[in-house]
Amino acid sequence: MKEKKERKIAKKALYFEVIDFLLEDIKSGQYPPGSKLPSEDQLAREFSVSRVTLREALRVLEDDGVIIRRHATGTFVLDKKAVPVQTLSSIVSTSTIFKRVGLKDRFIKIEMKKTAANSRIAEKLRIPAGEEIWEVERIWTIGEKPAVYSFDFFPASFVPAGDEDKLNYYMHSLYHFLTEVCGQISDEGDCSFKPIISDKHLAAILQVKTASPLMYIETIDLNKSKQPILYCRSYYIPELCEFQAHRHRDETETYAKLNNVL
Repeated sequence: MKEKKERKIAKKALYFEVIDFLLEDIKSGQYPPGSKLPSEDQLAREFSVSRVTLREALRVLEDDGVIIRRHATGTFVLDKKAVPVQTLSSIVSTSTIFKRVGLKDRFIKIEMKKTAANSRIAEKLRIPAGEEIWEVERIWTIGEKPAVYSFDFFPASFVPAGDEDKLNYYMHSLYHFLTEVCGQISDEGDCSFKPIISDKHLAAILQVKTASPLMYIETIDLNKSKQPILYCRSYYIPELCEFQAHRHRDETETYAKLNNVL
């Protein structure tokens, strides 16, 4: 019988120790939710580590949704009470969701174009394939970190002649544009959502690792005439957002009598 070779557990990377210390300070209340951490220089001196090591620790904590780094402002402990809540049972703009928790909605990318509807989008909007639509692509951020990546589509025929330029002023809320400029009010709609894994493209856009978990939400909004007016596909980083839905008992549900229950 061969003797087993002695195996030694290598000491964990130094930045993990920094993570442990920072988590301890956060849990103890030294750095409460919403508070600002000391500068990178101060923290590096406190833990006697290089700024490279410290930044790696901060990167992991940010990826885990513990802290958030804001350009030219500093690093803050993420306040879970200030996490945007996407209420899946209500029709509300992303801009409003952000404002409700005191966050400023910012974009790092906005692109819009008039194009021909492909078969999938045409089916969702119940229009002929090839009909002109507006496509709006946006990346919303919390601090400096991408949080939501969305595509919105609506028929170009909704926009009154001469009012297309007004779309530039409504990038924070397409609902307001459709209501105030196009006279299309979202009255009800359908929503579906599912967890997905990011591919290389989504990972690059949202600045996460490939195969990271994302929440995919697809919505179709209807006016009072039950006509689709807006089709949206959105990708959310789960730890930066919260999702809620109101539940009620389905009246068609049947329940077995106690004497029939095995």
